[in-house]
Order: sequence, then structure tokens, then C-alpha cells
Amino acid sequence: MVTTLAEEQPVSALTTLGDELYVARCASHDIDVYDIQSLSLRRRLTITSVKRTLLSVVSFGLASEFNIVDMTSCRPHHCLYAADGCGGVVRRLDCRNAMQVTQWSVGGTSLAGLSMTTTFNVLVFCCDSLSLRIYTPLGCPVCEVNVQLPGMVGLTHGVQLDCGSFVVIGVTDSGNSQACVYRNSTDLPELIELSGCPTYVALVGGLDGSHVWLAERGASAGVRMIQVPASQCCAKLPTVDEVEEPDKMCWDENEQRLYIVDHGRVKVFRVQMKYDTF
Repeated sequence: MVTTLAEEQPVSALTTLGDELYVARCASHDIDVYDIQSLSLRRRLTITSVKRTLLSVVSFGLASEFNIVDMTSCRPHHCLYAADGCGGVVRRLDCRNAMQVTQWSVGGTSLAGLSMTTTFNVLVFCCDSLSLRIYTPLGCPVCEVNVQLPGMVGLTHGVQLDCGSFVVIGVTDSGNSQACVYRNSTDLPELIELSGCPTYVALVGGLDGSHVWLAERGASAGVRMIQVPASQCCAKLPTVDEVEEPDKMCWDENEQRLYIVDHGRVKVFRVQMKYDTF
């Protein structure tokens, strides 16, 4: 572990973009921006919205009451996406000043998670819906993918692999969580063997597009890298055990760093891969 960031309030979401780490807190309009190298606070952004009056005059002000439950970032568009758990909307923010570029509703369902597709669209997950929703960067619906698995009632997070398949985390009617791989509508999702209760997944690039970080709570709490399918594994994949209640996380491919929210605080880990040769 490199360090733990000192936070005044519990962290609810985080993401990286370029050489910066963006950290949001529960029920706050502010996003703290840290330097990736020094992990020092660069600036604090306040989320603002743009409202047009009947006279088409643009006015700026704080966005309405909201709670960021997850964030993701898009390098080509140089922006952040924030899931508003109170308003049921996704907000696209300018990463320079947190000005809201646009927002869209997910239809009254309970927002839980966000990630980016391989084509830089936005993946939206709701804990009371089995529909994996895909939107354009401006919030236009692209399609919905229904992940049907016996006992599962909603989706909390997931990522798209380079091959087009999805690794998703879903909640069951009993309140437990499962992680699975969804390939297409003709096959049932394939369950991933778990050590605990899955909470979040992060895509690992730079390998072969089939590795993910999986966070789990419970007696075997930790974060481990897995390969999908696991039978193709040819490396000693790393595991992070120095966490107790891993929640949100993000992976910085360039710096080989993993940022994990544990008990509301951000822990920073440097990762080393060791490959077997045959």
C-alpha cells in the first residue's frame, strides 16, 4: 500500500483521468482533485448546473440536492460522468470546472453504478433492474441488455470486456450479490467463483482485455485480479488483502495503481504483475 488519503467525509465515488484522481463524497457538491504522482490536493471543484430561462438567458448555480453514488471518466471527451442517486439522473461534467454539460434520467429506477463501453458510450446499472443500459455521451439511449439469471433482481455494477462480453455484479432477491459473465442473449450468464460478496469491478487494460479487478466483502474481504475465462490464466494474478470493506475502486493503467474506497477512505496500492513462462 502506498498511502491512505485523509478525507473529511466518507467517499462515495472516485475515478481517474489523465494525471488526476477525482474523489466525491456523500451528499456533497464538491469533487476533490488530486495529483496522481504526489497525491496532493490540486483543487476542489463544485458541481454546477446550467439552466435556461424563458428568455434564453443562461444562469449558473448549484445543482439540486443530489448524492453521487458512482463516477466514471472518458478520456476522448475529457469529461466525468456522475450517477445521482437522489435525482435518478446521470450528469456529464466538464473535468476542468465540474460544470454540468448535460444530464439524463434513467426512468425512475435506482442508480447504482457507471462505467464506459469499449466505444466510449456510458454503461448504467440500476439495483432494481436487470437491464444493462447503454447511452451515448450526450445521453441518447443506444440499447438495453437484459441479464437474466435465476434469483437476480438488479444490477449494481459491471464493465465491458474488449471481446464485447460484460462482467456484471447483481443483487439477488435474498439481498446477496453475485458476479457473472454475460456474453449474448442465447446463453445463460456464467457465474464467477467467489471468495466473498462482490461489490465492484474494474477493467484492466494493457493485457489482453479479459482481466478485471473484483472487490469482495465478507470473511475473505479483498480485491483480486481475475481473468475471464479463468481457465486461460497464465499469470500469478495479484490480490489485495489490506482492505476490510472494499466498495468503489478505479485502476490507473499508466501508474499501475489501484485506488480502493475502504470504510469510506481511499487507499492507494501499487501493483506488480509476475508472469509465468512456459
